[in-house]
Order: sequence, then C-alpha cells, then structure tokens
Amino acid sequence: MKLRSSSSTLQGTLSTIAPCNSFNDNSAMSKALQNPLVLDVIFAQLDLSDLKVIRLVCREWGDVGAGLLGKRTVLNVNQLIRYDGSKLYQATPVHDTLLRSVIIRDEFDPSIPARRTDDVITQVFSSNVSQVTREVAFHVTLKKYATAFLNGLRSLKETSHIQHITILIRSRNRNLDKCRLQALRKLPIQHDLTSLKFQIHPRMRYWGSGIHSFQPLLQVLIDVSPSLTSLDVTASLCPSLEGCKSLKVLKFSFSNCNSFACPGFKLTTVTTMLTPVKDSLIELELSYADIHGNDSNSQGRNLDAPIMSNLTTLTLDAPYEYLIPDFFDVQHLPKLKNLSLRNQEIGGLTGLSIHLNLWKRHPGVESLSLKTHGYCMTGDKYGEQIVGLFPTVKKLELMLNPCENCVKELMESLQLWDLEEAKLVVRCENAASGVVGILRNMARCKSAKSVHFERTGIKQADFSASTEDIILLSRGFKHVEISGVVVQEIVEVYRPFFEANGAPVDFRGGVYRN
Repeated sequence: MKLRSSSSTLQGTLSTIAPCNSFNDNSAMSKALQNPLVLDVIFAQLDLSDLKVIRLVCREWGDVGAGLLGKRTVLNVNQLIRYDGSKLYQATPVHDTLLRSVIIRDEFDPSIPARRTDDVITQVFSSNVSQVTREVAFHVTLKKYATAFLNGLRSLKETSHIQHITILIRSRNRNLDKCRLQALRKLPIQHDLTSLKFQIHPRMRYWGSGIHSFQPLLQVLIDVSPSLTSLDVTASLCPSLEGCKSLKVLKFSFSNCNSFACPGFKLTTVTTMLTPVKDSLIELELSYADIHGNDSNSQGRNLDAPIMSNLTTLTLDAPYEYLIPDFFDVQHLPKLKNLSLRNQEIGGLTGLSIHLNLWKRHPGVESLSLKTHGYCMTGDKYGEQIVGLFPTVKKLELMLNPCENCVKELMESLQLWDLEEAKLVVRCENAASGVVGILRNMARCKSAKSVHFERTGIKQADFSASTEDIILLSRGFKHVEISGVVVQEIVEVYRPFFEANGAPVDFRGGVYRN
C-alpha cells in the first residue's frame, strides 16, 4: 500500500483497505501496518487533513494518529463544554493524546449562559487537562476569567505536568483600569512548568489603560514555578524573580501604561528585577513597547548594576531607554559573546551613539547585530567607535535604511576586524544607483558576505540600466536578495536573467513599471 499526501487520493486508497483486525497477522505487511514505530514514520509525512482521515481506519491507526495530531495541533477545549439547563457537561469524548496542547478562549457554545461562562473555564481543567497536557494557552478578556483559570489550575493540585503556559491579554474593555484583580490565593507548586509567556494585545497597548489589571496573574504563576527556565513578559511593571533560581532566558518588554495606578519606567526596577537571576541567566532581551512613542528619559545614576556572571547573549530592542551606567562592560558581562542593538528611533546609527557611549571596551563579543532606522550624519565616526568597543567581532549583521555613506564609512572602519561573516539588510531602496553603490562599498569586506535589499521600489527603466553592474559586483558575494513590490511579469523576466548569468542574485521583486 502506498500512502500519498493528497486527501482525495488517500480517501480512494483507504476504501480498499480492510480493518486492521482482519489483516493476515502472519504477513509482513500486516505486522508493519500495526507497528507504532512504522506508523509514526508513515503518518509523519501526511498533512493534517489526511492525518485526521487515517485515524478512522482502525484502533491502532487511531492511537498513533491521535498522538501525532496532539503534537501538531492545539485543541480549543472550552468549545467542548455544553449546558443542559441544570449542569455543564462535555459533549464529545476526546483521546488523551489530543490534549497535549490546549487553548482556552472566551468563546463558548451557545448553550452556555453568561453567568456560567467562568465555570466552563474552571471545568475544562478537570475534564480536559490531562496527565499528557504539556502546553496551555489562555486568551483572556475579563478578570473573572483570569480568576476562573487560576481556580482550574489550582484544582489540579500537584498532579499537573504542564510545561508551558501562554497568557494573552486581549480585552476590548477600556474600563479595566478602574481596579485590578483582587488578591489571589497562592497556587500549588508547578514543578514541571519551565516556560511562561505573558503578552498584551497591541490594541490594549495602544489604549495604554487596563494593562496593569491582569498583572497579578503573572506574579502568581511566577511565584509557584521554581523550575522556570524561560520567561517572556510584556508588562507595565517589572515582576519579582526572587524564586526563579533556574531561569536561563528572560525577554522583558516594558509597555507604557496611561493609568495612574501604573508606576513609570525606572531603571532601578529593571536592575532589581535582574539581581535575583544574575547568576542563572544565559540570554537576556530588554525592550520598550510604548506605542505612543513617548521617551522615558529614564537614565539612571548610582544604580547597583548586577554582575551577570553567565550571560552570553544580550539584546536591547530600545537601547536609548536602557541607559544603565557602569553595566555595559566586561566586569558586569564577563561571558558576553552575542550582542544585538535594535534602535527603532529616527536617529538611526547616530542615535545609537548615545547608548554606545555607556559601553567600555569588551573583547569577548564575537557576534554583533545592529538594526536601526534613519540615516547617518556627515562626519559620523560610529564605525570607529564600534570597532574600538568590540575589537574581536567575527560575525556582523547590519540593518540600515538606504544610505551609501553609512555603508562606506562602516566598511572602511570594519576592515580592522577579521570578520568571518557579514550580512547587510537595506530597507526601502528606491534607486538602482543606491543598490550599485552599496554593493560596491560592501565588496571591500573580505569575509563571506550577503546583502538583502528589502521593501525595495525601483522603476524598471532605472533598474534595467544597472543590471550589468549588479551582476558584476555581486560575484564576490555569497548571496544577494532583492525583494519588495511584486509585479509578477517583471519577476519572470529578471529572475531567470540573473540565473542565466551565474550571479548569486535572488530576485523576488522590488521593481515596478515606469
């Protein structure tokens, strides 16, 4: 028997197969088609629709198929609960292995009255969160649902084997900031919980109010998770990490809150948050998610900056907000190897200098990523500053707006590095001469190098006049990609043209008709 990925083909094939219990048990084919190890390999090649169909053939296939479905899908469990006028009940039995990953939303069967919706969220833990459940996602809009979620989790006592919880706050209620969640009772210790994600929907961040209302939910979960190794948080306060002695990865984004109940952004709270995990963290990402674009002006003085003894990777998504003095040096970051600075402000690389001025020479950084908007100013020497601060960089990644002078200044300065790999991403180039100029300037780099021109928009006549130069200059590159506005007819012309000339140019768009 040959299984194919097409649903129609598979349906036809299955119609000729007898149930497993009627196979000749002595045949090699029969034994193979009932062997879970063999079925795992075969079924892994099927898409989700085929996998659902194949489960209907027989019990053996159903068991293996359910296990694979459980790994590849997320089950919306509260849709399974119904109300008969007196009590809640589960309408459909579910195979345990389908409950590996579940999601709880505020979407209920029409039979559920509004007064019982929070009871549904509590009940799904007793009905649907089983010993095999490893991941739970909870999308919450009302505070009563957050309380119900904790009550359901509490009902599991210490029998839970949940390893990852995702909380997404997505309320549309602007009055949430009137009061936050009431005092919450402590949960049983969640021994197996190693990963926690707490996110706020962008719409709530835009309003700026109500953000703080659900944050007690975050702290309750952190406090009962001593095995936590990964924490990804967007919030208007810095959580306490006193009990997180095993935390390896921390991603924290401060989201500005307009409510009077929210504290402002202070670097002292950031350093206080980091202190308990200073010896366990390996990867740290700090960002500032103020969608209104307000500056925090939070530069600290006389801060007690912790020594992050094992940190190897640091990402600052808003370096201007995290101006922590006496922190960015080899004494406080002794094992730092990977550094990423992402500046979304208009100041571009010039604005990054404000942050870079806080750094002292760090010979341990081997991989450096700079992603920025804006343009450089004439006479800027940020390239020299970067090389002086990080003299041993081997891998470089840059993202810039189209600025030939920026690339020229950087390439001249970076010759002092013994680079092994360099990647440049250029956004919003609108002239073929800019593409040619950037390729020419980056050609000076002796390492393996690649360039991606993204969000490109160049007139066809302008681009056509420069194709020979692009081919010639690209030959020293590992990869050159041009993408942006897509006109399919133009893509079909230039893509084979570059391929035929042996140029390493991956043309995906970025050129439009005159």
